[in-house]
Amino acid sequence: VYFWRWALWKVFEHKTASGPGIVSFISASSYLDGDAFVGMREHMRRVCDEIWILDLGGEGRGTRRSANVFAIQTPVAIAIATRYGKLKKKTAAKVHFVRIEGARDEKLKALDAIGNFTSLNWEDCPDDWQATFRPAGSGKYFDWPLLTDLFPWQHSGAQLKRTWPICPDAQTLGHRWRSLLQVADRATAFRETRDRKISFTYPSLALKEDPDKPIDQLTKNVPTPRIERYSYRSFDRQWILADSRVGDFLRPDLWHAHSERQVYLTTLINHPLGQGPALTAAAKIPDLHHFRGSYGAKEAIPLYRDAQGKEANTLPGLLDLLKEAYKQKVNPEDFLAYAYGVLAQPSFTERFAEELGTRELRLPITKDAGLFKQVRDVGQTLLWLHTYSERFVPKGRRRGQVPKGKAKCVKAVPSSRAEYPENYDYNEATKTLIVGRGEFRPVQSEIYGFDVSGLKVVQSWLKYRMKYGGGKKSSPLDDIRPERWPVEFTTELLELLWVLEATLAEYPKQAKLLEAVVKGPVFPANGLPAVPDYAKKAPSHQRTSRLFD
Repeated sequence: VYFWRWALWKVFEHKTASGPGIVSFISASSYLDGDAFVGMREHMRRVCDEIWILDLGGEGRGTRRSANVFAIQTPVAIAIATRYGKLKKKTAAKVHFVRIEGARDEKLKALDAIGNFTSLNWEDCPDDWQATFRPAGSGKYFDWPLLTDLFPWQHSGAQLKRTWPICPDAQTLGHRWRSLLQVADRATAFRETRDRKISFTYPSLALKEDPDKPIDQLTKNVPTPRIERYSYRSFDRQWILADSRVGDFLRPDLWHAHSERQVYLTTLINHPLGQGPALTAAAKIPDLHHFRGSYGAKEAIPLYRDAQGKEANTLPGLLDLLKEAYKQKVNPEDFLAYAYGVLAQPSFTERFAEELGTRELRLPITKDAGLFKQVRDVGQTLLWLHTYSERFVPKGRRRGQVPKGKAKCVKAVPSSRAEYPENYDYNEATKTLIVGRGEFRPVQSEIYGFDVSGLKVVQSWLKYRMKYGGGKKSSPLDDIRPERWPVEFTTELLELLWVLEATLAEYPKQAKLLEAVVKGPVFPANGLPAVPDYAKKAPSHQRTSRLFD
């Protein structure tokens, strides 16, 4: 950005810049569509007459990886920015775009073959001042409403900026808290950041009048703060110290709106979706990176804006419109389940892979009342499964009881300290998941490889529960781990396998219903109520005596 800013000033804005000029760089391509670069795109449109973008891709870490022309993992683009005469700040520059695909050698060969601009099939980008430097989507997909308009309030999940207050088992969190209070250098063990210091006070998540004491003033025998279930990754329920002193951005708005009725959808809004479902769901407060372990800013979507479940996070007027169209009441849970039935499947991301490259997740809403009900029913089943029977529990089923599948623990994971599993493996021939010396089968390869935009769900779940843990470490407190494989891990692993097993069984039905929805009449985005500004903002909540009911 510094290079671009200096060059644009030197060529187009400096007092000596009186004539035509060209600025061209090959650089990181995040400015093409990143939300942090809207000012840069507007400035370029104001000082230039025409801009050409050759997107070379090269993402090495995201959901859609591609070859890079350099030995780096950051995607790059060539931009040629021109002005032909005097500055016309009130006229937006024309922006043209083309993407070069293929392996590294193929991309270099394609670039070498360019004789002039007519050698490429350019697409025009939108003229809005801050619009992306990418072409606007075209086709019926882009006539559908955005998911973010249908559920207008999106919020970032909790972000602690340290990993030790999160753990797969609750008992270990208690050990870590007590160890923090016993060490001489609490600041180092805590891992202080700009927003969390052990000597400061912070508003309590429990909405008490007085904040809790600073951590550096606590005695060694202070009780452990409240430990709560936490939706850490898709399908991975862990535990968290629910205390505002240990997390930089715990997102009080989410906690204040949490209840037994709340459901959270997570997805990618600021990054293209990859393989697997376009949505996952959780019954507990989600982590910032719940969906796939990264790119999680403002991508948690609660069903309700309040803990009482009286104010739905749906487009105002939408449910009334659907009630009139279907001749029957549509409640918030119905619509959430319908959206989940359409989007929480790999058939959607496969079918609309190109369109999803625009980072626009859109929902086709059928006009057929019968079809709406069928999709809703499938969505309810999946939400029941994916919240581990905490939400959308069918009649005759017990809350929290996951339906058993075929997978069984045929050889127990040893409970001795010496035999705590350090690794896991999978034998495709025997359909066996091997955890240390324990064995689980039958486990289909599709379950072991279950993918959420690059997150291998079962493998990620297991990594966090191995002897030395998985993921990044923020403090010596992270090294405090369970000493033995708890029996709860075996139970929860079986529940995960059963949930994924049942999920895969629903996918064929979902794919057929998606086909019917897409082929039939749907509501266009311009036929729905407009999104009022207030609906996009976090709700304001009345203070209550207790947060955790």
